[in-house]
Amino acid sequence: MLSKLTHILRLLKMRWTYGNYAYYYWFLPLQANKIVVSVHYGRGYSDSPKYIVAELLQHGFDIVWLVREDQESSLPAGVRAVRYGSKQALRELATAKIWLDNCRQKYSPPKRRKQMYIQTWHSPLRLKKIEKDAENQLPIAYLDRAKRDAKKCDYMLAGSDFSRAMYQASFWFDGEVLPVGTPRCDLLLNKNPALHQSVADFFQVASTTKFALYAPTFRQEASLSVYLQEFTEVKQALQDKFGGDWKILIRLHPNVAKLADDMVYDEDVLNATSYPDMQELLATTELLITDYSSSMFDMALAGKKVILYTPDLTSYLRQGTHLLLRFRGATIF
Repeated sequence: MLSKLTHILRLLKMRWTYGNYAYYYWFLPLQANKIVVSVHYGRGYSDSPKYIVAELLQHGFDIVWLVREDQESSLPAGVRAVRYGSKQALRELATAKIWLDNCRQKYSPPKRRKQMYIQTWHSPLRLKKIEKDAENQLPIAYLDRAKRDAKKCDYMLAGSDFSRAMYQASFWFDGEVLPVGTPRCDLLLNKNPALHQSVADFFQVASTTKFALYAPTFRQEASLSVYLQEFTEVKQALQDKFGGDWKILIRLHPNVAKLADDMVYDEDVLNATSYPDMQELLATTELLITDYSSSMFDMALAGKKVILYTPDLTSYLRQGTHLLLRFRGATIF
């Protein structure tokens, strides 16, 4: 009994800290032209919200992006940067007509009746168990946030029937799923020759450089132990088979981004974890090395090569964190 009461009090404290009870902002008027955007809990201009906002920039909206201190520079002109998790962020959310996010909202005031919340989610397809399908593996605090977030959400965007079915079955979601595609994947289908030069300039390498991207997903134990960390043979194999000068980009999942500092880099192995937009890296790279990340499906859409490096496959499956995907009677994995 005491343990249950302690747990309830802890959740209530977290909700208070995150502004979930900030009803006093309801005294402020809603602004019909304001859109507040958040991506991966404060990351910069990226994922599907980036490509939605890019289409709205010339239409007179007041677009606010909730961002961490080190990510402001990624935002384009016409987008206001407000510090993620701040009181000002709560105020912006409380007075915006539209909320746009790609993850469960963490810092958020109570949603008002005339507000609209659009959720793009951050993986159009996936192999892993997520949300309700992984309920036994998820932290209680996250489950509390996810279920409350689902009740607030009005629309989710789906790029396939599989995603639509999953959102309806596994996200505690009773709103409408819009089958309008995955905005972030447009970049992979619409070729942009200037993008390679832009990425090369960012990493200060020659424009003729070929890129391979290593982008593993996260593990709950937040460890580098199962990650690929030696790339000398990888680079040599790429050069032998395909020719040219190759650089390896390493991008860790946002959930374990802090581990990126513990990886070993040199002139041929570059840290890309802080690069704002994963899709730009996928569009530029010629080869992806991953494990269980949904980025493999994005690369498949682009018709590019993918190598799966899964040294912990047996234990990963044993822990129950995988998902046997079935859709319309067909087993996918």
